Amino acid sequence: MLGGMTPEQRTAAELLLEWLAPADALDGGQDAVIGFGHFDLRIAARCAELWAAGQVARVIFTGGVGAGTADLGQPEADAFLAHVGRLHPGLPRERIVVENRSTNTGENIRFTLELLAREPAGRELRRVVLVANPSRQRRVMQTWRRLAPEIVAQAAPPATTLEEERRLFAAHGQDLLAQLAGEVERLRTYPERGWIEPIAVPDTVRRAAELCRVAVSDR
Repeated sequence: MLGGMTPEQRTAAELLLEWLAPADALDGGQDAVIGFGHFDLRIAARCAELWAAGQVARVIFTGGVGAGTADLGQPEADAFLAHVGRLHPGLPRERIVVENRSTNTGENIRFTLELLAREPAGRELRRVVLVANPSRQRRVMQTWRRLAPEIVAQAAPPATTLEEERRLFAAHGQDLLAQLAGEVERLRTYPERGWIEPIAVPDTVRRAAELCRVAVSDR
């Protein structure tokens, strides 16, 4: 056993994390970066880094009080704003948009676009970078493609490792293996509900997700 996982389970978890966290080679000149609410404050830091590197014109944080983030003590977007204020005090507040009412990924996108539509610059949004927790990044991308296909989106999750993700989720009382397997299941079933764009799930990913599900149920 390695860190509570067998070698087979570790291999499966690493495969799932890699597949669930697509990362594009950013080409710069993006209208905005959107950080999707979560207890993972690295999302906020990643957004600020992209702004500091000149990749994006402004930063958008979206997220209210969602499942699993009540311990932040405030809406996710507000927690992101406060975190970035500590890490990157040079990021002008007028360059940051905060949407703090949404409670799921669909609302993150809809409420953000509704908020931006009230501004001239928002109505001109054409190219964005999306930043989510690595295990959630692919589902965020597929949700965006369902709800805002006219706006080109690139993925830029925070860099991470399996062990880093395990520690992060464990600190919030959550099991990473269950999270990874659950994300694959959501990507399989959410298209039927009209929530995300369909995506082909490779057989290797399905098998890895099943192995992780069994590992969780056996605990």
